[in-house]
Amino acid sequence: NGHLYAGANDNASGTVSVMELARLFMASHERPKRSLLFVVFGSEEERMLGSRYYAAHPLRPLDGIRAALNLDMIGRDEAHIPQSEGVLKIAADTSNVLNLVGTYYSADLLAAIERQNRTVGLSLDTKFDHDHTLDVLFRCDHLPFLMEGIPAVWLFGGFHPEYHEPSDTVEKLNFPKIGKVIRLAYGVAADIANASQPPRFGVHPAAQDTPPRAR
Repeated sequence: NGHLYAGANDNASGTVSVMELARLFMASHERPKRSLLFVVFGSEEERMLGSRYYAAHPLRPLDGIRAALNLDMIGRDEAHIPQSEGVLKIAADTSNVLNLVGTYYSADLLAAIERQNRTVGLSLDTKFDHDHTLDVLFRCDHLPFLMEGIPAVWLFGGFHPEYHEPSDTVEKLNFPKIGKVIRLAYGVAADIANASQPPRFGVHPAAQDTPPRAR
């Protein structure tokens, strides 16, 4: 249609963060006890064809994967889009907010994230694990792993008005926030890789709410 869709937040922010995480782990003198795979999936907008293909043809057996960390749209401040008005409560200042999508299915993974966040200082929000309107749980590359019984989380900055628009450009990115998310993902990946036991998959018995369901 003649427009350039820069995709600075969706999903250049997540893609470059995966590359930076790989660089950081390679540069570290402390190697994790278990292997880390750094994967960038294509065709997420086409019903997650890339991540679904990987789940069906993994480089390593799925039963050996402890967890999946999905970084997508981590670089913008969350704001209402038309579909969320009157549905979600979004703070006036979201410059330090990071949504966690999928930890409903692993209290251990959530605990690892919260533990590592003590030194990072992001404001973590799990509201999308209880949302039945936008079906956020079913909209990104963490889903194929959850469907295989693997603890998985989408680290998600949230929606914003320039979502899927040509105006999703680099000057609107919150680079300090991206840096914090990278630090958090690094800590969580190292934590899980070095732990004596993997995070368990399954709804926490103390959960009072029901998970979102596909419509």
